[in-house]
Amino acid sequence: MVDTNIPPTINPVTGASVALPLTADQEFQAGFACNGVKATPTTPLPAVCPASEFTSNLIRIPAPNTGDNDHNPQRIAPRSLFDASLGKDNLFHAKRYKMNFDMTAINLTNKYALYNFLSTFSGTHYVTPRALTAKITLNF
Repeated sequence: MVDTNIPPTINPVTGASVALPLTADQEFQAGFACNGVKATPTTPLPAVCPASEFTSNLIRIPAPNTGDNDHNPQRIAPRSLFDASLGKDNLFHAKRYKMNFDMTAINLTNKYALYNFLSTFSGTHYVTPRALTAKITLNF
């Protein structure tokens, strides 16, 4: 059932006027924009947005009249992430009490990207921001 309080907008795939059942915050989370004007958490896109002007920096949207659920569906935009890890075992070259050091960096370039949008079971998820972790282990 479609909420009748939501103004119709243009379907980015077909160019047809349809009710877009997304809140302003959901449009913001998806990175939607109309003619370069981005949605905000409190301000949705205009009620009518031509398909040629509808874009997203986080979701790959097919060009007007090229969308096909089987061969050219909307997808989360591709992304490349870089993680790194380094470590050293037996730091002080001891025979009995050995100390190890490990350091890990997740999303080293701090890429802002969408991982999953409005999933039925898990909701919307973003790529983890940069995280650095260090660990010292004493083996005895």
